[in-house]
Amino acid sequence: MNNKTSGKFRLDGLFRQNIVLMSGLVTAPIIVAATTFERALVLTLSFLLISYSSIIICRFIPREIVYTVRIICYVGVAAVMYIPTALLMNALFPETASAVSIYIEILVVNSLILAKTESRFYLMPLKEMALDALMYILGYAIAAFAVGIIREFLAFGSLFGLRVCDAPMPAAKTTFFGFILVGILAAVCRGVTTRRRKRSESSGVIRKGAE
Repeated sequence: MNNKTSGKFRLDGLFRQNIVLMSGLVTAPIIVAATTFERALVLTLSFLLISYSSIIICRFIPREIVYTVRIICYVGVAAVMYIPTALLMNALFPETASAVSIYIEILVVNSLILAKTESRFYLMPLKEMALDALMYILGYAIAAFAVGIIREFLAFGSLFGLRVCDAPMPAAKTTFFGFILVGILAAVCRGVTTRRRKRSESSGVIRKGAE
């Protein structure tokens, strides 16, 4: 694999294979709990600390171990990483962390750890895997912050905790609106990705014809 191809491969997690907007995984915390920027920040930091550290640590679990046992080990490592993560979030954002604590707990069994590890990450060299996993987490952050910022403005009339105006749409803090918003963002992401792919394919055909 050449460097150019490898670079594109590692960036998949940002948009083309965004774990929330394209794959529809790990959506519950964002749909329900990401109603403000700060909540989105807590969810993202928790997702980073639990998932990324677990993926790196579990890389060293021997592949000779039975698949079912490996998955149990992954969950065990993630559960251990949850403890310092919860303590840190409660120290930095006591009120917000308490409000979304149940969704931080859910991240222990998120699909990035249980599915992508075996099907993607552990098929790569360690350095490439570390960067690729980070791109997926950044993709999660993009989705979480987009939802959190939009809902904070609509539901509370504020941005980044600062009041801007009267709340244009208080119902934006509801789970139903969160579900609709994630769906709209997913549709936009898919549309842009599809358009870019078609444009890239067309450019490839034109170049091939010119040759």
